[in-house]
Amino acid sequence: MSQEIDTPAVLLEDLPSPVFLLDRTQPQICWVNQAGQEWLGRSRRSVEGQIIAEFLDNHDAISAAHQRCASSQAPVSLRDYRVPRSGGVNIRCHLTFFPSEAGIGLLLQTAYNPSSESHGQTLSAMGRMLAHEIKNPLAGISGAAQLLRDDVDTEEAQALIDLIGSEINRVRRLADRMERLGDVSGTSHHPVNIHEILRSARRIVQSSVPENIKFTERYDPSLPQTQGDADSLMQALLNLIINAVDAIRTTGESGEIRLETLFRTGVKRRKDDGEGGSTGLPVEIRISDTGPGIPDSVKPNVFQPFVTTKPDGQGLGLALVSKVATAHGGLVEVQSRPGQTVFSILLPVSEETDA
Repeated sequence: MSQEIDTPAVLLEDLPSPVFLLDRTQPQICWVNQAGQEWLGRSRRSVEGQIIAEFLDNHDAISAAHQRCASSQAPVSLRDYRVPRSGGVNIRCHLTFFPSEAGIGLLLQTAYNPSSESHGQTLSAMGRMLAHEIKNPLAGISGAAQLLRDDVDTEEAQALIDLIGSEINRVRRLADRMERLGDVSGTSHHPVNIHEILRSARRIVQSSVPENIKFTERYDPSLPQTQGDADSLMQALLNLIINAVDAIRTTGESGEIRLETLFRTGVKRRKDDGEGGSTGLPVEIRISDTGPGIPDSVKPNVFQPFVTTKPDGQGLGLALVSKVATAHGGLVEVQSRPGQTVFSILLPVSEETDA
């Protein structure tokens, strides 16, 4: 006779990320999977009954998130949470509390840190390689655009050639920057109008998009400026819009890409200056599409280098988006289900706007 298997329990036990089951009334550990035991360096029996905050620090934040999840019966997330490890090292983690029949679940995921040594070396090597490959054809494209300028006489055609020229210059600046160890953070930040960047990005992509893909723009005109580098923000938005186009194309059907901005309250990111405190991220840019959605198996690692669902993709575009958002003191989020994927870049307000 075959043994009956509790499939959900087996999946949680084998999940590579730490998962805890907490008591519904207090953040007390009732159960932890194998990955959690390895992460704690403790056996399941030795941690049962202990308060999870003893291992994660900041008892107040943990208790508040646990209580909010229990009362609302909805998931509650703590992003970029600093978790102390042995040797006095802190790592960034995303903590997700979620309701379950047995109590309150807690999923702990190590946050992708583009500034870490290993990822930094990877992106640096990619930056130098990509810069070399990008620079080679730029001169030829520039020369061809100049020849086209001499052969056209309409204002619309001249405007398109001007657009080609400005994009060549922008890509050349990005290539120079990538060649310097692939660093997009070593740039001077100035107040930028994100709506102008979005409109330019949409125009660049839309010129080569099939007619069955519709673009919708909905911008908040009262949105304050953000502090940033226009070139790298443009590249991040282009990557997201192009991904949205590619996602809809895989369906073989008509689709819609929506570009939105809005003022979002309540989202903060902890400062990395070691002095505590946080920075508000009220400027939200949303790029959504009606494609098939991101597979659940890929979603947790979608911003890491070389992770892709495209047959011919390199898995570099979203890693760059994450790096650009981080370099601007912000973050990037994704929500995805079949028929709708939404990427959000959250940025701080320009300091000059606050003045």
